[in-house]
Amino acid sequence: MENFELQNIWKSYDQKLESMLAINKDIAINLSRQKLNKQISRLNRPKWTALIIGVPYTLLLIAVTIIASIAKAYFVAIGFGTIALLMTILLLHYLYQLNLISRVKSDEEVLSTQYLLSKLRISSFRSLNLAVFQLPFWSVCWVSVNGLKDSPIIYGGINLLIFSALSYLAYWLYQKLSIKNEDSKVRAFFLSGCEWEPIRKSAEILEQIKGYEKASR
Repeated sequence: MENFELQNIWKSYDQKLESMLAINKDIAINLSRQKLNKQISRLNRPKWTALIIGVPYTLLLIAVTIIASIAKAYFVAIGFGTIALLMTILLLHYLYQLNLISRVKSDEEVLSTQYLLSKLRISSFRSLNLAVFQLPFWSVCWVSVNGLKDSPIIYGGINLLIFSALSYLAYWLYQKLSIKNEDSKVRAFFLSGCEWEPIRKSAEILEQIKGYEKASR
C-alpha cells in the first residue's frame, strides 16, 4: 500500500515537473518572439527614411531627365534617366521589404518566418546591388554632345575611360558583395549597421525559438 502511494506521489511530481517545464519553454518562446519582433522593427526606420528621401530625389532625377531630353542633351538624359529607373526599382524594393517586415512580426510559424527573413535578406542584397550599379551612369550624366563632336578622341576618350573605370568598380563591388563571398572585408563593411544587424540578430533569435520548439515536442 505504501509503495502504491509513493508511486502515485512520484507520478504526481513528474506530471507537475513536466507541466512546469512546458510552461517555462512557452515563456522562453514568447520572450524570444518578442525579442525577434523588437529586432525586426528596428528596420522600419531606415526603410522609411530611405523612402522619404528617395521619392523626392527620384522625382528630381526624372524632372532633370525630361528637361535634358527637351534640351537635346541626350547623354545627360540617358545618365539621369538610367539612375532614375534604378532608383525607382530600389524604392519598390524598400516597399516590398516593409511588407516583409510586417509579415515577419505577425507570423507565428518558425519555418515561414525563416522563409520571410530569407526573402528580406535577398531583397536587401539586391537593393545594395542596385545602388552599386548606378556608379558608371553618373559619368554619363556630364557628357556633352558638343564636347564629343569637338574633341571625339581626347574628350570622348577621357569620358570613356572614366565610364570604364566606374563600370569596373561597380563590377568589383558586386563580386565582393556576393552572398557566396562571405569572407570579403568589403562585404563585411557594407553589410553592417542599422539595415543589416537586425536581420542577422533576428535570424539568431529564430534559431533559438526553433530549438525551444524542438525541445518542447
